[in-house]
Amino acid sequence: MEELGQPETLVILERMEAAPFLLRGRWEEELETVFLDDLEFAWGPRIRLSR
Repeated sequence: MEELGQPETLVILERMEAAPFLLRGRWEEELETVFLDDLEFAWGPRIRLSR
């Protein structure tokens, strides 16, 4: 997963922890959810917004 090495990933992970539903809502307005779904899976079982 090449995207994990990007600096913006830290911001995404922080938002995933602090405001997960807001992140998901905004993300779905602009981008495909595949990356966010994969990142949620890789980050761990604490955060599962999809399904």
